[in-house]
Amino acid sequence: MNSMLTTKQCQDFNDHGYLLVRGVFDDQDFDPLRRVISSAIDHRARELYDKGKISSLYKELSFYHRLTQILRESQTGPLLGWNWNREVFSREIYELLTHQKILDIVASLIGPEITVNGDYWIRFKMPTGGESVFPWHQDSIYYNGNVDSDRPVIFSEESQILTVWIPMVDVDEQNGCLQIVPGSHKQGLRPCHRDENGRLVPVEDIESWGEVQNMHMQVGDVLVFGNLTFHRSLENASENIRWSVDLRYSPTGSPLEWLLEKWPGFIARSERQPETVESWEMWEAKRTPADVR
Repeated sequence: MNSMLTTKQCQDFNDHGYLLVRGVFDDQDFDPLRRVISSAIDHRARELYDKGKISSLYKELSFYHRLTQILRESQTGPLLGWNWNREVFSREIYELLTHQKILDIVASLIGPEITVNGDYWIRFKMPTGGESVFPWHQDSIYYNGNVDSDRPVIFSEESQILTVWIPMVDVDEQNGCLQIVPGSHKQGLRPCHRDENGRLVPVEDIESWGEVQNMHMQVGDVLVFGNLTFHRSLENASENIRWSVDLRYSPTGSPLEWLLEKWPGFIARSERQPETVESWEMWEAKRTPADVR
């Protein structure tokens, strides 16, 4: 089934720097990915248990609570990070990245020659109060060097990197939904500085550029935004982990060697040269042995 966006949806994306598409998936569509994540949690739990850092594997706890308990007891939460890439590298990730519905949305916005960037992330926003807040930022700023100067060295301002953000739970202000400043992508790449947590934050009042939008989403909704669109996530004040996945795409042939060298991607769709589309096995071969368990 064709899932291409309408002309109005594409115009809205160009005008506002983001687009929220409702009801793209059903909840059960995420079951294969949940199994991969659960396996990664098992792996981490076993490592910590064998080192004596946790007293139980906590297998009786749900997908939305287990990792919280493991990290709290082991006191390794911030050290583990808030996102996984290599830990969940799998055929299931490949199948989500190449899902027709997602590729149709992406093709509507960047054209039919699509490369998957290897920096996808499974994110687990823990119920840890203020520690779970991620400040305002543009994705491009994390791709650049010399970020503490007034004008960063530009690697990605002119590159098109599309993020497809997909919640695996319903999200609102209570559990840390995303916020976006509409139209902020038109300001170009903005200067920033490092805060006390090492995160990059703008030096300007970017909220003065437009009315901040809270991205209330249900499981199955998809949010798409560009690498220059300012966004942030709120505190997770709920009792559950806010699971989400973000995927990234660029037009094939974009000058992204600096990114793909670290996070190898693959050609996911091509109208001009369909024979260049790469299989799971081809992508797997590009990744380092450490990526595959």
